[in-house]
Amino acid sequence: MPSAAFLLLRLLLTLIVPVGGQAASSARRSAPTRPTPSRAVTAATRSTPVSTAAVPSKKLAGRDYVSVADVAARLGLTPSWIERGSRLRLVAGSDRTDLKANSREATVNGLRVFLGDAVLESGGQLYVSRVDYERCLTPLLRPSLGAAAQPSPKTIVLDPGHGGKDNGTSVKEKTYALDVAKRTKSILQAAGYTVVLTREGDTYVGLTQRTSIANARRAGLFVSIHFNAVPNDSRTSGVEVFTFAPRTQHAASWWGLSKKDDPHLEMKDMPVNRFDHWSVVLAQALHRRLVVDLKSFDRGKKLAHWGVLRQLDCPGVLLECGFLTSSVEAKKIATAAHRQKLAAAIAAGIRDYAAAGQKSRARSSAAAASLRRKGSVRF
Repeated sequence: MPSAAFLLLRLLLTLIVPVGGQAASSARRSAPTRPTPSRAVTAATRSTPVSTAAVPSKKLAGRDYVSVADVAARLGLTPSWIERGSRLRLVAGSDRTDLKANSREATVNGLRVFLGDAVLESGGQLYVSRVDYERCLTPLLRPSLGAAAQPSPKTIVLDPGHGGKDNGTSVKEKTYALDVAKRTKSILQAAGYTVVLTREGDTYVGLTQRTSIANARRAGLFVSIHFNAVPNDSRTSGVEVFTFAPRTQHAASWWGLSKKDDPHLEMKDMPVNRFDHWSVVLAQALHRRLVVDLKSFDRGKKLAHWGVLRQLDCPGVLLECGFLTSSVEAKKIATAAHRQKLAAAIAAGIRDYAAAGQKSRARSSAAAASLRRKGSVRF
């Protein structure tokens, strides 16, 4: 039989240990409110975009919309009517964004941007869909707001469209796409980037295989290079930049169809949609370089359901670098000098994107340092 002293000791331990265990459990539960820097980044990556928190929604046409006035306040923009009740301009310093009621086309700092949903008017105010606010306007106007900063893109995957048995719009498309990709690779490698091409020659590579190459190499970004064509049309010209459509939004091409059934509409996020914010930032950087540096006609930044983008584990865009059916543009594209200019513009756009990411990371670090100084967060 245990001694009285042993029983007394056991009773004391029974009373003490739960207190220590509860304290340890409490510490474990409270840890997320005082994360280490690495855990803070992980949490930010998973979280709802911060830009959505202070902007209430309103149901219009069966979708969640937010007032442009609220968007302007959240993004630090000043709204002013160009045409009351119809056309509105948002201004901040040199930034200019024009929106029009019952239209998907917007102008953001001089570039054409096609929203996923039309701007609507209600009660004398303009509204944009919440999806467009979060996944288009915020990254275009405030890249550092609304999403965790992306790491610097050390490995870049360039995807020359088509190849082998797949000619694209013509044999010229697959040939020119590869040539531009190789020229872009040379420029980026000289700048210190690791660059991978999804094909090095006139070979056929399936869409999912191209994506797998990017994911296997842990690409920081993915750019698919193409050239456009319109049968029996020698006048249409210009450049287009595509990102993968967010869930519930139609591709730009769908809006022009009389048939409203959309077999490609996604009702849930695809892997690449995790990077919608930074895909749009990348698209804007490339869009500006192609339009401004090459003086190309601007056909806009648009949405699509391209299979080569769907499964990406990084930001990705698809470029249409001009029309091979244009009597004027096709002659330019046929020259090595113009293809070198295309490559230089693409490389410059990628560097601009990297700079935007660096600026975002610097702001995040400064904000974290400010919180530490104020004692709001303990590490």
